[in-house]
Amino acid sequence: MCALSPWAIVAVILMLASDRPSNAYAWLAGWVLSTFAVGAAVVLLFGGYDFSDSTPSTAACAVQIALGALLLLLAARFWSRRPARTGRLPKEPRWMERIGRMRARWAFLIGAFWINTALVVAAATDALRSNLPEGQLLVVLAVFALVTGSVQGALILYWVFARQRADAGLGRLREWIARNQEAALAAIALVLALWLAGKGIHGLRG
Repeated sequence: MCALSPWAIVAVILMLASDRPSNAYAWLAGWVLSTFAVGAAVVLLFGGYDFSDSTPSTAACAVQIALGALLLLLAARFWSRRPARTGRLPKEPRWMERIGRMRARWAFLIGAFWINTALVVAAATDALRSNLPEGQLLVVLAVFALVTGSVQGALILYWVFARQRADAGLGRLREWIARNQEAALAAIALVLALWLAGKGIHGLRG
């Protein structure tokens, strides 16, 4: 789920289709480094604890289900605000314009803070349950960090090696997102809602 983060994929598409496509490199670097740093911090801080028998708490699962329900309501709200329903003419939102104008350092920082921290911590905790040596755990987390940025990285590689075709395709995607931003946001919120609620329900059953 982390590798297929819809928010991150949309952000990279918008950056590559903007006047500063190189911001996508900074974004990806921030994402991967931050993912590894958070996971490594969990390993280094809690490596001495025994996680072999630990299971998600009832409270944590309940919070995940509640967040899933809130995201489901948010998805319904976005869907109800579609231009096809309201009759308003679609226009490119300001946040899309800002993504295209930001400096590389801001792209790096936003990528670093955009990660799903809860998922990274959960992955690091799962790694600790394997009882591997600390060095091997860090290698596992480094691979995990690269995997989480794989889809974004694939988009960037596509843009690098098929620039003309990619510019045309990404430009059309940007226009589609601008015209259908409410529907896109509704779909993203729905995916995240189902994932969070499913994870919470699975934890309660386990």
